[in-house]
Amino acid sequence: MKFNIIQRTPLYNTLSEIGKRVFLPEGIFYWAGRAKKEAEIIGTLGSAYGFEKDFIDGGNSDWLPCYLKEITNYSRFSVKEIIPYTSIGGLLETREIWKDWIIKKSLYGEEDASLLSRLTKYITTPVITGGVTNGIFQSCVMFLNPNEYIIMPNKRWGNYDNIINKFIGAKTRTFEFFKNSEMNINGMKTAINKVAEIQDKVVILLNFPNNPTGYVPKKEEASNLIKMLKDSQRTLEKPIIVLVDDAYEPYVYKDDVLSKSIFYDIHQLDENVIPVKLDGITKELLLYGGRVGFITLGLKPSWIDNDEQLQKLKEEINNKLEGFIRATISNCNSFYQVLVEKLFQENSMEQIIKSRDQVKKLLKERYESINFELKKIKNPDISIDPNSGGFFVFVNLNPDKIKATEFVNHLLNEYKVGIIPIEKLDENINGVRVAYCSIDITKIPELVKRIDLALNDF
Repeated sequence: MKFNIIQRTPLYNTLSEIGKRVFLPEGIFYWAGRAKKEAEIIGTLGSAYGFEKDFIDGGNSDWLPCYLKEITNYSRFSVKEIIPYTSIGGLLETREIWKDWIIKKSLYGEEDASLLSRLTKYITTPVITGGVTNGIFQSCVMFLNPNEYIIMPNKRWGNYDNIINKFIGAKTRTFEFFKNSEMNINGMKTAINKVAEIQDKVVILLNFPNNPTGYVPKKEEASNLIKMLKDSQRTLEKPIIVLVDDAYEPYVYKDDVLSKSIFYDIHQLDENVIPVKLDGITKELLLYGGRVGFITLGLKPSWIDNDEQLQKLKEEINNKLEGFIRATISNCNSFYQVLVEKLFQENSMEQIIKSRDQVKKLLKERYESINFELKKIKNPDISIDPNSGGFFVFVNLNPDKIKATEFVNHLLNEYKVGIIPIEKLDENINGVRVAYCSIDITKIPELVKRIDLALNDF
């Protein structure tokens, strides 16, 4: 496949060497697709097929993928739906449903017709990945070469470092996440300027609600962040890729903070601040083991001259993403793709949101309870990071008196409470992540009481 359109866009210059050279060749799936339409006898895909009656006692004469009879005891789905391979980028029906879901999550109303139109037209159809983690991995490989820098806050999900530093061999330029209990936007700007001095692109990874802190920007903070990104891109005249990890997107518990993904505000910028949305069913639909994630790119109207070019650009991006999937995991879990498809086909989005809101209400109550209880601790050696959503709170510990790992070990041994230590003294991090998402609200006061008792031991 030729990539004539993408090569004309700023997006191409942000790609890593792998991102530039990867593509989906006209291999098995191409010939299998043609054979399905044109051939009388098909010997293409490496899947066992047969007449059901030949391998299932009492089966019919349908030509089906061979399966174990016992599997039908565990699902009402047709074997035709869940046994075959899906297409490389995922079931098209599920991908199109998720695009509609992304549009729904924008919260654009009738008064936002132009914003809604731009969003609908200038995003790619999501490509399905093996969970959000796989989407993060794929995006980082697509945009980062070894020794190139990606910008992230110092407080972040630890697995980012596994992917970026240990696997890709890229580097992280971090900034202090908070300053005076607000997001340190100037710190991020400084990091952007430093990276722009040595790279022709800037790559940033943002995660709201944040893991491990539960932070969500206040609306004014979000506006300032968007303005900073816009002004920085104009000044530097280099493309800025923003990977938006939306794993915890729906779980926001305060009214004065950003109520939707920052992807949408970035996407509306005319400047070459290019958002990549990474979301999925894991937390969003509470299907943790389903391992179905999505990659969606936000495109800019200035990149193309007409609708034909736009369609071609989307096809070229899709080909590269599918080429990566084919080379790594081949394709993704068919059962859960079908499940998502059925879930949305048989229930309205409003009904799905209503059902999830029961869980959100439960988590909000725990969020309020743990913050209320933590405020009771009168200890000068701790502080709580600002938090408005997600599944976690983060408690900072004075590194001169209490090392996070030692504290968690002591808390577990003496008080039978398990939480996660995060100790990166070179990045000014020494604290604990408390996952209130998995603690019954009646146990939260006792949890905090034991944390307080353990603190007094140091």
